[in-house]
Amino acid sequence: MAMPLIAFDSLLQKMKRLYSAHYDGSSRDCSCARPFARFAVRRKDLMSFWAAIMFFVPNAATLAATSTGSGIAARYPGDKNIASDPAVIFADDFESYTSPSELGNKWDNVYQPRNIRIATEPGNVFAGHKALEFSLPITTKEVANALGKRLSPGQDTVFLRAYTKFDAGYSVHGSNHDGLRLSAKYPGPGIKPPANGTGFFLFGLQNNIGGTPLAGEVAPGYSQLYVYWPKQRSAFGDHWYPTGMVKPWVSAIGTLGDWLAYPSQYPDFHPMPNFLPQRNRWYCDELMVRANTPGKHDGEVKYWIDGKLVSDFPDLNIRSISTLKMDEAHITLQAQHSERVNKKWYDNVVIAKQYIGPMSTASAISASAAQFQSFSSRLLIQTGDNVGIAGFVIGGSEPKKLLIRGLGPTLTEHGITDVMQNPTLELHDSSGSLIARNDGWKNTQQAAIAVTGLAPPNDSESAILATLQPGSYTVVQAGASGGTGAGLLEIYNLDSVATSTLVNMWTRGLVQPGNGALIAGCSVDGGSGAKNVLVRALGPSLTALGVNGALADPILTLYDSNGNVITANDNWKDSQQEAIENTALQPPDDFEAAICTTLTTGSYTATVTGKNGNNGIALLEVYATQ
Repeated sequence: MAMPLIAFDSLLQKMKRLYSAHYDGSSRDCSCARPFARFAVRRKDLMSFWAAIMFFVPNAATLAATSTGSGIAARYPGDKNIASDPAVIFADDFESYTSPSELGNKWDNVYQPRNIRIATEPGNVFAGHKALEFSLPITTKEVANALGKRLSPGQDTVFLRAYTKFDAGYSVHGSNHDGLRLSAKYPGPGIKPPANGTGFFLFGLQNNIGGTPLAGEVAPGYSQLYVYWPKQRSAFGDHWYPTGMVKPWVSAIGTLGDWLAYPSQYPDFHPMPNFLPQRNRWYCDELMVRANTPGKHDGEVKYWIDGKLVSDFPDLNIRSISTLKMDEAHITLQAQHSERVNKKWYDNVVIAKQYIGPMSTASAISASAAQFQSFSSRLLIQTGDNVGIAGFVIGGSEPKKLLIRGLGPTLTEHGITDVMQNPTLELHDSSGSLIARNDGWKNTQQAAIAVTGLAPPNDSESAILATLQPGSYTVVQAGASGGTGAGLLEIYNLDSVATSTLVNMWTRGLVQPGNGALIAGCSVDGGSGAKNVLVRALGPSLTALGVNGALADPILTLYDSNGNVITANDNWKDSQQEAIENTALQPPDDFEAAICTTLTTGSYTATVTGKNGNNGIALLEVYATQ
């Protein structure tokens, strides 16, 4: 197992030659000097903040995810424990219900429960043993079946995924809302939103044959978006097709959507062919709505079917006020009339802030895949809210055994002075709750830590051995009795469980000129000996979270274990833009940096510096993308 300290040592030697300076543990040396000054005197508040920032939602460019390997679901085989992911708002696999009357335990609104059933037949369940069944009885009156989930707080970007299946003879003509819906302050049907963008909006993914069928269209109808937005044509909603066609017809431009009629206003729109699902077949449907920045045309609505991008509408101006956020998500089966008993099934619903993707199988995280074996971050440990902080996310369906070390005195052997003499460690979960604390590794778990072969070299250094469920965690390194100094925080993967892996690790700190880079290291080993990763450095986008002094223009550099530069990036769109976007993890700001690469077995170090020697707070993250 490669040790990050070795990679750090090699990089230190390299940077000493570059800067002709010694790393003496001063504030110019240890760039992780201070966490965000405005946040959290209380440690629990600090934990909650970092649990949120770790999964800062990308929203600066097209979220183009086209494969199962880039979504949240890829980290949770069978969707097991997917609700624990920091980016997930809500998840329901319907396994906990024995009756529709219990749906209100999780959902905020249950419409027409007499038309809802908990299905248990194998063919009508996608995964597990149960699914949700909606029915439309034979009727000439409108019937609306739905489950609604309130989103509180409201969201600017939401992904809604569900597995869906129409019955074998499904056939509805006329109005038919039969899919996924995301909306903001929707007041009800038959009302046009104000043209100035201050009212409401709604986007629904559905299948519908309205009027004369289009060429090649048969039941259940082509997939389309049902839309209420400021440029709405009809009081009862417009219908957007992947080709760019919009119904209803208007005199000025016919059935052309604005993106076809006025292409200069929608330069990023690309028509796609219509999609016609088969009946009696399960599909993974996912709808994404991203509200625009007020005053900009950067909103976007798109959807995927079975992980393939089917329709994309970028360059949208949906709102003019930032307070207009999505506050509801629905799954539905609604029709004005039904000539037969029509049914549709739903399973494995997930609402999230990032691309979810199709469910992965237990083999998706396999023993043949390389894994992150360790992560480390060099910190200047101070007091109060200026302690050292790093974090990580465990993906998969099984617990993972980790050793966390907080080193201080040992760093003197690597040319670092003014070190933390007595570092302590705290491990917190995503809610900020304390899981474990250590002050001197021999004081607790001594025998178990010694068996790992990774016991800290100095008795005053700290360590925590823990077996953790999938989810997000934060580690705090501080000094006993208020001590300060340079420290190294390390996380070691002690097993290679096939259905569990480290998927994200991060650290943050103050970037200063000269040798004051923000530094973190990781090692890759096992299986095929290679791992696809995205490394990113955030700065400007942190300002939106209330951070003062964020680094305006970070530069990211990746080194091998000998201190040789592998690659570097200033602004993420300058190179690898498409590859980075395909991870759905592109930085929110164009001035932030990212590197998409494949790491073979070995140790690596990433540094963040400021362009033109600027300083400021930065966040350095490493994501596994496969």
